[in-house]
Amino acid sequence: MRVLIERQVFEKINEFSLAAMRNHPLLSRETIERRIQLLQQGLETLRDIQDFRKARLKQEWIMREWHEFVCEGFVFAYEVCEDEASHERFVWVRDVIHGTNYR
Repeated sequence: MRVLIERQVFEKINEFSLAAMRNHPLLSRETIERRIQLLQQGLETLRDIQDFRKARLKQEWIMREWHEFVCEGFVFAYEVCEDEASHERFVWVRDVIHGTNYR
């Protein structure tokens, strides 16, 4: 399956990374960049996912019947869609939060 990611997901990850560097001066840019690489690799694993865990964290996600995926402390909301023309299924990552927001 293809994996499509909303622009706002990238923006939220970037905002969190900038805030982390600002609030934790000992974090190096290399550490943050490595974490982002791990997130990208984790999101790519969604193409092979077979177990679609229903969303539970945010009411909006629950109401839209999205699914959750946890990677590197981030919780992603996604849905599995089907292309009307080709009937190919794909994963559409719609939103993200950092796990520290829900402790």
